[in-house]
Amino acid sequence: MSESGPETIEPCEDIESCLAEKLRALAPINQTQAALLAALEEERYELASGDELFASGSPTGDLFVLKKGWLVSESYSTRGQRSIVRVHHPGDIVGASQIPYATTPYRAIARSEALVCPFPRQSLITLFERSPRLSAMLLSIAMLESAEQEDRASVFRRNSAVAKLALFAQQTFGRLKLMNGLLHDRFHCPLTQSDIGDVVGMTSVHVSRTFSRLEQDGALKRHGSFIQIIDNEKLSAHSGYIDRYEQLDLSWLPKD
Repeated sequence: MSESGPETIEPCEDIESCLAEKLRALAPINQTQAALLAALEEERYELASGDELFASGSPTGDLFVLKKGWLVSESYSTRGQRSIVRVHHPGDIVGASQIPYATTPYRAIARSEALVCPFPRQSLITLFERSPRLSAMLLSIAMLESAEQEDRASVFRRNSAVAKLALFAQQTFGRLKLMNGLLHDRFHCPLTQSDIGDVVGMTSVHVSRTFSRLEQDGALKRHGSFIQIIDNEKLSAHSGYIDRYEQLDLSWLPKD
């Protein structure tokens, strides 16, 4: 599998506002609205894989628009067991879940080379005051992500390793395809098997065995760090996957 192609294209590294591109993929926005979003991405800096963006328990100050790469938000139990609570892709606001809080419960760390744009939490005030439409769109994204979390929780309660991994592949592909319409049937995944296990609640050995089972079933195939969707219907038969992006109805959005 080539390391170049649609699967490795960074969808918005060189554009003015990655967040605007994400919202525009859901519903139309005008130039004034795009400029409000671009103001959140004026500063940027790079992260290497393994770099920490912020630590658990740190004060909630800056939020970050992710323009390039993958990050994860992780937490640790009192016994030191890690859980990855969120995988971040380009167009995401890293730290959005901590907006209402004084400190963050999670640690954010890069899982590939990444480019982030920090902006103060207070900057959202201007956006909310000037654009009810953008405010409603950001709320819709939060609700969409909540629905996906509920889908994962439902699958996880079934305690089926095949269902968990199938859903991980389908949800990840759906989120990446929103920002990269050139994706056809595969995506580059920089997460290790241990990372994936911490996302879905499995050991890395169990992840490897389950991937092999799905490959034998003809549902997906791995090519190094790439995951290829071979038969989406077979994956859905395991996962009960619902494409939350296809079901969106944003006809109610205000016009500003």
